[in-house]
Amino acid sequence: MKLDLHGVQHKDVERICHKFINTHWGSAQELHIVTGHSTKMIKLVSDVLKEYQVEYQIGDQKNSGFIKLWV
Repeated sequence: MKLDLHGVQHKDVERICHKFINTHWGSAQELHIVTGHSTKMIKLVSDVLKEYQVEYQIGDQKNSGFIKLWV
């Protein structure tokens, strides 16, 4: 499952991420949250993920514009 935050205002990121995570919680799926390369957006999403204490990874060798997590 993927959540794309392109075009989302910073003030809405927390609410949207909580909804996405809660919807897929316990699904045992790998989730992707597309942040783009904005360090502010990556930090906002990371802060939400820390609340859930989930394992996550920022990007990969080819692309740093997303966060991969497991719920």
